[in-house]
Amino acid sequence: MVNKTIPKLLSAWLLLAGINCALASADWTEIAEADLKLMGNYVGEWYDAPEKSYQDINPTLSAQVINVDVGVYDIKFVQNLDRRADPYHMANGATLFDDKILYGQGGWSLTVDKNGLHGYGTVYGKVAKFKLKRVVLESPTMGKEAPDGAKVLFDGDNFDAWVHTDGRPMTWTLTEEGYMEINPSKYHKNAKPPIGGAIMTKDTFKDVRYHMEFRYPVEPGLTGQGRGNSGLFFQGSDVAIAFEVQILNSYGLGGYWNECGGLYRLVAPKVNAARPPLQWQTYDVEYKAARYKDGELVKRPRITVWLNGVLIHNDQELFHATQHLEANRTNLPPQEPGPIMLQDHSNRIQFRNIWIEEL
Repeated sequence: MVNKTIPKLLSAWLLLAGINCALASADWTEIAEADLKLMGNYVGEWYDAPEKSYQDINPTLSAQVINVDVGVYDIKFVQNLDRRADPYHMANGATLFDDKILYGQGGWSLTVDKNGLHGYGTVYGKVAKFKLKRVVLESPTMGKEAPDGAKVLFDGDNFDAWVHTDGRPMTWTLTEEGYMEINPSKYHKNAKPPIGGAIMTKDTFKDVRYHMEFRYPVEPGLTGQGRGNSGLFFQGSDVAIAFEVQILNSYGLGGYWNECGGLYRLVAPKVNAARPPLQWQTYDVEYKAARYKDGELVKRPRITVWLNGVLIHNDQELFHATQHLEANRTNLPPQEPGPIMLQDHSNRIQFRNIWIEEL
């Protein structure tokens, strides 16, 4: 039957999941053991493929095991990870039985267990076997130290560099492990004084190089914008003028303009480089503010973004601020320096190692 047990978080499981430290608290996320041992990226190849079949000519195969609910997974098969291409197959609704994930439908049959992901699949009418091993794709900038002259915004000790956007002192959580964790306002609706809400830096900036590490929880059963949602905003504490790089649990999704790495409502990332829940990820961003001459706008803001070391935006023009309503997208970009903002979108996102360098 489906294993719905929420086990204690043992450090060995965290190592298997590619996670460096224990979680802040048991209620940060509800985690099945399979999400620590089986969820994530897999790479391998086809074998026993018919001669000159697609699988024989292109033997490389990758997959993503994606949690969608307790004991339920989608498995996305592609030729290579971190590439934008149609999948070979989406194994929707794969089910956890004891310590294995099983699926059989549409010419595909598979098992995910401690030995990896194995089975057979059908591509263009030809059947071949496959065998894949679980891998953890680490960011090359994970743990990168602030260079000389940079300002450390968060190093795990305190929130001295931050304040809520309405001027309140910080009410987010500083965990025992030294992580900054969103304390969502939706859980404290009647608190006086208010708890939660977006935060911003006390200092203001224009042209910057920015580094941040973050991770989102599993949150089984949640979907879309309700799952692992936050946002990184440049040059403003108001979305009417600020520019957002989206934070979202978009692991295994299409990589659209409202998903992780997207310039919200502007431009989709070149590829979806989002990693599985619980794994630490990196944003490295170069942001250049708008240019004005004699009070007239002559050049709009531009941004370059690396997600987990993968270039997803290259000197991209930001042609309007983050705005859900088209009618509100006519504001000119700010002329003056503005803060960095992190959004409270009701999910318990964690952050660490945040620093900024003025260019």
